[in-house]
Formats: sequence, C-alpha cells, structure tokens
Amino acid sequence: MLPVIRLGSLVLPALLLALPACSRGDAPADPSPPPVVSSRPAPAPRPAGPAELALVAPLAPGSTLDGFAVRDIRAVQNGVLTLVCAKDRALVRLSVALVADDGPAPPAVAGKYAIFYSARGSDPADGERLAKALAAILEKHPDVPVPPGMTSFVPTPIPI
Repeated sequence: MLPVIRLGSLVLPALLLALPACSRGDAPADPSPPPVVSSRPAPAPRPAGPAELALVAPLAPGSTLDGFAVRDIRAVQNGVLTLVCAKDRALVRLSVALVADDGPAPPAVAGKYAIFYSARGSDPADGERLAKALAAILEKHPDVPVPPGMTSFVPTPIPI
C-alpha cells in the first residue's frame, strides 16, 4: 500500500495561482533577433568645418539666434547640418538639409535649403521661430556652396 500524503491547506491554492505563469510552450516564438547592445559609446559629433560655418555665418558657437544661445554647430552627418540652441532648460535642434519635392514639409525654407527642428523643454513655436530666423541667415548666402555630404532630410528619432 502506498503512503498517504496530505497536502496542507495552502499548498493547493498556491499551485493553482502559479499555473498561469507557466508556459505551455505552444506560444509562437518571436522571429526577430534580440537587439544588439553596444558597450561602446556613440562617437561625439564632429564640429562644423569651414563649409558649414560659411553657410550659417555670422553664427558660431556662443552666438545668439533669436534669444537662444547657439550651443553647438555640427558638421554634416547623415546628410544634415545641425545647430543646437539652448535657453534656460529648453533645447532646440535645427536641421538644415536640401529641399526635396517628395520629402516632409519644412517649417522654413531658404532657397535650396529646408530647415527642420526638434524641441525639448520648449514650446514648438520656439522651434518654428528659430527655424525661420535661421532661414533668414541662410538667404544672405546664396553663393555659398552646399556643404559636402548634405542631402535631403529623412526624419528619424533624434535625441537632443
């Protein structure tokens, strides 16, 4: 005869509660590979060179654009020239690219250049105002050659 095992009054409810957490193994597997996490920090953006600075002159890091300090002017990367402007805790990133007929509508245009913005800690109206202020500066330089590598704008999520 087999020995009789008595389960305590709490064991059975605990087992019943744990069952939904167990997998039966029939759920479809996720076909996408896990994300690759790099331990290497992203390279620092390159500062603007003479071609980029000629286009946005007289702006330079430390100057002012419509009440915002120009914190950084970056070399063309992924087809776009970037200016980072700050005021108190607000940051506005201005992206200058070539106008594209089939691309997104920019908030400001200066000749062959489209100016886009992204803003953090700021009213979107600030971004649009700064884009238009930058367009007014670009319009003063119609003879400055397009900086090497500049292309049309392709929207992507960008941290400021």
